[in-house]
Amino acid sequence: MLRSDLPGVLAIESQANPVPWLAADFEVFLRDPADAERPPVNGPVGWVWANPEVQGFACVVGAADEAELQAIAIARDRWGLGLGSALMDVLCVWARANAYRTLHLEVREGNARALQFYRRWGFAEAGRRPKYYRDNGEAALLLVKAIEGPQAAPGE
Repeated sequence: MLRSDLPGVLAIESQANPVPWLAADFEVFLRDPADAERPPVNGPVGWVWANPEVQGFACVVGAADEAELQAIAIARDRWGLGLGSALMDVLCVWARANAYRTLHLEVREGNARALQFYRRWGFAEAGRRPKYYRDNGEAALLLVKAIEGPQAAPGE
């Protein structure tokens, strides 16, 4: 994710989330163009799917042997084209290459579309945070996926 991608990322984020992240929230995921081909092993990493405009993004943070998916979203007019799976595949390949054993995330309990997507990718519920989201008191589901072994990329 480059600084030049930020306007497109923010537009998608504002569509995707009831309480969207701000530009400052994405700052840690931005890469220098010279380093874009070499994402760091630990710390924050952001990817963008662009052709040529930003159509989706994913942000992940790695530490020790775990990675946490902080955000993933696809422009609504691009839903159903496999872009979410393409981004998930990229971050799973990156996680495996960097010896992460698990990928964690949290999702709104009522986000049926996201839950269906994550379950298709092999995520399982590992916990629940009641009344987690401040805007409506909705619970957050904690999901986890093992990263070890060959990747089975589901069709979308």
